[in-house]
Amino acid sequence: MHTSTRLRLATSALAASLLAATGSAQAAPEYSVQRTGPLCAIAQDPASYNTKYLDFFAALVQGQDDWLFRTRYDLRTDFGTTALGWRELRRLRDALKARGVELMVVYQPTRGLVNRDKLTPEEKARFDYDLAKKNYLAAVAQFRQAGIWVTDLSPLFDERDLGTDYYFKADHHWTPAGADRTAKRVAETLKQIPGFDEIPTQRFESKVVGLLPKAGTLHKTAGQLCGTSYATQYVPRYETEAAGEASGDSLFGDESTPRVALVGTSNSGPAYNFAGFLQQHAGVEVLNLAVSGGGFDSALLQYMSSQDFHDNPPKVLIWEFATHYDMAQQSFYRQAVPLVNNGCEGRPVALKNKVKLHAGANEVVVNGKGAPLRDLRGGDYQVDLRFSDPSVHEAKATLWYLNGRRENFKLEQSDRVDTGGRYVFELRNDPDWADLNLLAVEIHGPEQMPQDLSVEVSVCARPAKGESPLTARAD
Repeated sequence: MHTSTRLRLATSALAASLLAATGSAQAAPEYSVQRTGPLCAIAQDPASYNTKYLDFFAALVQGQDDWLFRTRYDLRTDFGTTALGWRELRRLRDALKARGVELMVVYQPTRGLVNRDKLTPEEKARFDYDLAKKNYLAAVAQFRQAGIWVTDLSPLFDERDLGTDYYFKADHHWTPAGADRTAKRVAETLKQIPGFDEIPTQRFESKVVGLLPKAGTLHKTAGQLCGTSYATQYVPRYETEAAGEASGDSLFGDESTPRVALVGTSNSGPAYNFAGFLQQHAGVEVLNLAVSGGGFDSALLQYMSSQDFHDNPPKVLIWEFATHYDMAQQSFYRQAVPLVNNGCEGRPVALKNKVKLHAGANEVVVNGKGAPLRDLRGGDYQVDLRFSDPSVHEAKATLWYLNGRRENFKLEQSDRVDTGGRYVFELRNDPDWADLNLLAVEIHGPEQMPQDLSVEVSVCARPAKGESPLTARAD
C-alpha cells in the first residue's frame, strides 16, 4: 500500500476515534507525502552535528516506518551519575527532608528502552538493550539508596502493539499516552510516601479535547541536514478536570495550596498532560511548575526561589527529567541546597551592601572594610544576591580569598523562568577551598545591563547540620 494512502487511513481512523470520544465534528487533516527513504550520509556523520542545537540530536539513525533515533541519547546504555553526583543528590534530599519535604524523581526512560521494536533489525542488533536495562535499574536502585523516592518504569520497556506509542516516532517528547502510562505508575509510588494519606483527595477525569500535532524535532533535524520532509504526526490531546469536591478541610490554612508539587521539563507541560494524568491516578491536586526549555534544573530553582515554597512547602516534590541530564553539576547544588532554607533570609548577616552597577567588575562587599576582619570560611558561608531588575538572567561573580585565590562563579538561569532577580549560592566547599577565608565579592555587570541596575549582596553562615529552618528564621 502506498505511503500516502496509509497515512490518510491512519488519520481517518484517529479522527473517527476522536469523534466517538468527544462527540465533535473535528476531523484530522489529510495530506499526501512520499516516503523519504533512509537518512542521507550527512545525517549519519557525527561531524555534521556542529552546533549546540544539532549536538542534541547526534547522531540520527533510521528506524522503521519513519521512526528516527539519536544514538547518543536514545540508544545509550549508561545511566545514573558519578559518586559526586549521588552525594550531592543526597545532600539536596536531606535538606528538603529537614523541611518536611519528600523528594521524588521521575527518571524518564529512553526511546530505545521503550520503543526498540521500532529500530531496524540492523540497529536493533547494535543496541545492547540488556545492558541498558541493567544500568537503568541500577540507577533506580541508587536513587533509592540516596533516600529519594523513584518509580521503576522498566515494566513500560519494549512495548509493542499498544495502539498509541509511548514516544512520538521522531520527537524526544513522550506522547500523551506515554505520559498517562508513566503517571499511573508514578501515582502508585506516590501513594506509598509517608504523609500522603493526609493530603486531601479529589476525583479527576481526563478527556480527549482534540488533536495534538507533532512535527518531530528529530524529523526537523533530518530535514535540516538532508533537505527532506516528513508528515506531521497526530495523536489525541487530553485535558484533566476536577470531578467533585476535595475531601478534607482544604479551604483553610496551608491546605489551600496543593501538597504535591511537580517541577520538570517540557514533558510535564500542558501539551502532554502528565500533571493531569497524575492527578487522575493519584486522586490529589498537583501544582505544576514545569518549565519548557529550562533543562532539568530551572523549574526546581525557580520554585525554591519563590515565597510560596517557603511559606507553604509541599509534602512531596516530584522532579521529572530525562536520563541524559548531568546530575553531577556542582554549580547546580551550590544554588539549590541553600535555596531550600531561603538563603540569607532571616539569618544573621556577616557582610551586606547595596551597589549600583556599572560595566565590568564591581566590588560589592569586602571583609574587614570598616570593621574587624571576620573568619568567613568557605565551607561555612553562602552568598545571597538580589538584582533590582528581575530580567537579569546572566551575570558573573568573582570571589576573592585572603590567600590571593579567586573563583569565577557564573550566574545563569533560563530566560523562561522568573528568578525575581535573586541568586543564592554557597562558597566552595572542596577540600582545598573549604578553609579559605573570603576577602571580597565582585559582581560583573551583565552584557545587556538594564538601566540603573543595582544589586544587594548578603553573606551569611549556612545552616548548621540538623538546624531547624524555623530557628534560623527566628534569629
